Amino acid sequence: MSAIVDRLFRAIKHGEPIPPFPENLDIPDAYEVQKKVSKRIYSSKLVGLKAGVTSEEMQNALRISSPLIGGLFQENRLDENPKLTFREGRLIECELGIFSDIHGNIKAVCPAIEFAVLDFEKKTDLSGPNLVASNVAVEKFLLGKKSIDVDSLSKEQCSLFRGNTQVNDAYIGDSLGGPREAAKFIAGEALRRGYALQEECVFLSGACGDVIKAEPGEYRAEFGGLGELRFEIV
Repeated sequence: MSAIVDRLFRAIKHGEPIPPFPENLDIPDAYEVQKKVSKRIYSSKLVGLKAGVTSEEMQNALRISSPLIGGLFQENRLDENPKLTFREGRLIECELGIFSDIHGNIKAVCPAIEFAVLDFEKKTDLSGPNLVASNVAVEKFLLGKKSIDVDSLSKEQCSLFRGNTQVNDAYIGDSLGGPREAAKFIAGEALRRGYALQEECVFLSGACGDVIKAEPGEYRAEFGGLGELRFEIV
């Protein structure tokens, strides 16, 4: 396990392709790899978790029975209106940010964008355990203004635009059955997998609508009553 931890650490730290994995890696071991790698990369404590592979279709394709979770750290969080340098393999996900306690009791919600990177050196390495070990492709995330109107605003629609072209449109509360169910699921998985969460944490509930390839351009994500987020890729 130490060899794959060393290789993953170097790859993620330096933005390089994810190196080949051992064929016998299973989900429990993969979570241990993820935590060991993250501890070496990030100096801050865990601030939250993301849910990944939330659609049944993708779970079936990867031969897993439930969504996966990955760690979010302060170093992953972007400031308002960020400008990112183009990176091959980066994806954009419109999501609902959920502020919760460690038991999955929601305090507030917010608009969110996750930037994920799927860049395996061997394309055949895309699997559930390998995704877990590489922190479920987490790169960066962007959060908007909090709102305590959870049940009403989580029914809003999100529209993502690159320039004047709409590239995604979806209801933001659809993933994992809605924000309350999502928070309970992620908190439960955190407990089961041995994550040390802070009392107040943020959860990302999974992609709403399509996962978009991050091409250069100016982006605007409209989340109805939750507001909007803007960013640029150059």
